[in-house]
Amino acid sequence: MRCYRPKSFLSLVLIGFVLVCLPLVLALVQAQRSLALLAGESGAVVDRSVKATEGSRLLVDDLIALERKARQHEVLGDKRLLQEMIDQHREIQQTLVRLLNLGLAPPLPERLGQVVELEAQIFEQLREEPRKSSTHEAALQGFAELNERANAIADQSNRLIYDEVDRIQQATAQARQTLLWWGGALVPVSLLFIGLFARLISRPIQQIVAAINRLGEGDFASPVSVGGTRDLAFLGQRLDWMRGQLADVERSKSRFVAQISHELKTPLASIREGSELLNDKVMGDLNVPQREIVEILCKSSRDLQKLIENLLGFSRFQAEGVAPPELVPVAPALLVDEVLADHKPSIMKKGLRCEARLETPTVPADPGRLRILIDNLLSNAIKFTPDGGSIAIVDGREGDTWFFEVRDSGMGIPPADRERVFQPFYQGPSSNAMHVKGTGLGLSIAREIARAHGGELSVPEGVGGRIRLTLPLNRNPEER
Repeated sequence: MRCYRPKSFLSLVLIGFVLVCLPLVLALVQAQRSLALLAGESGAVVDRSVKATEGSRLLVDDLIALERKARQHEVLGDKRLLQEMIDQHREIQQTLVRLLNLGLAPPLPERLGQVVELEAQIFEQLREEPRKSSTHEAALQGFAELNERANAIADQSNRLIYDEVDRIQQATAQARQTLLWWGGALVPVSLLFIGLFARLISRPIQQIVAAINRLGEGDFASPVSVGGTRDLAFLGQRLDWMRGQLADVERSKSRFVAQISHELKTPLASIREGSELLNDKVMGDLNVPQREIVEILCKSSRDLQKLIENLLGFSRFQAEGVAPPELVPVAPALLVDEVLADHKPSIMKKGLRCEARLETPTVPADPGRLRILIDNLLSNAIKFTPDGGSIAIVDGREGDTWFFEVRDSGMGIPPADRERVFQPFYQGPSSNAMHVKGTGLGLSIAREIARAHGGELSVPEGVGGRIRLTLPLNRNPEER
């Protein structure tokens, strides 16, 4: 059975809102129901208690009035008094019936029944028997017992109010306990629904954000998959379509860069060979202005060749990935000397002081790729070090790791750019401020080479520009 999946994100939010509120609504309904029952019961109790109290008090007064009329009739024998006795008797019987119909708690109904029987017996004796007879006298004496029982009923009715109040308080406490149980049971259900729908709502959004971040970082290989509602799933499908389009664009760009770079290498080789021949005076001596022009041509051709090699290397990495390095023991000091010799004209022109303090004899690495990596790090330092500045090259061991660090006296890399400088074609704001030209590929290629060796490039804290390479030393040079 397939799970129901809402059509839209809005419907999912509305369903979540309803389900989260439902336990709370049930708790409110139960609370209202309990309060309504309690209020109704309290009203009935109060009404019954008031009627019982009033009825019992009226019964006492009516019995006293009946006794007074009976004694007057016994003395005077007036027929009007007899009729009044009959009317009083009827009122007493009606009061007793009303009290019996109230549904009072035992033993009041039993006592009321006794009063009904005793009052009826006394009244019949007073009405049927001749006046001043022994039966009349006994009936009149019976009023004392009747009044005593009526007063007992009145006292019991008064106590009934307190008993009913206690019962109402107990019912209120029980209702409060029930509401607490309902709240304790339903609030966790609401929290469970909140957590469930928070996950259902946030998960596809997180998937979309992660997919956009991957696309922004240039990862076009990982497919985009978004769950959740149908509209968000459709959005994920469109993002995956865009990923495919961007991947095609990236491949086309890489092919174009590779082709144009390859096409530029041939005429550049001719230009460089010609300028080198002129600089070596193969074609004859040159005057001073001509030598200056030839030196500019030689330097520019070397710079252009470096840019083209970076473009070709980056295109190759993008298209084929980085092949496993051929690990052999490599002397870092020799590679640094070679790279510094290649950059000697630039170093002399800017008046830079370069100091290399290398202590590690050899490290397991691919010599060609490690030379490219060191060359890119030193090129970057030379570009961003101001005229008359200094560059320090140091290395060392930290456990089973070798670190190689290039430090310069330039402006340094801002914290916000310490990861972005390794992205392809990225050039920080300092490069624009110093009018430094480049492709923005040197550090990106260097990081790819470092990761192919199992190491990493990073920007540590410190004054000036600092880039650190770390490589593992426990890898077998024969590993592939």
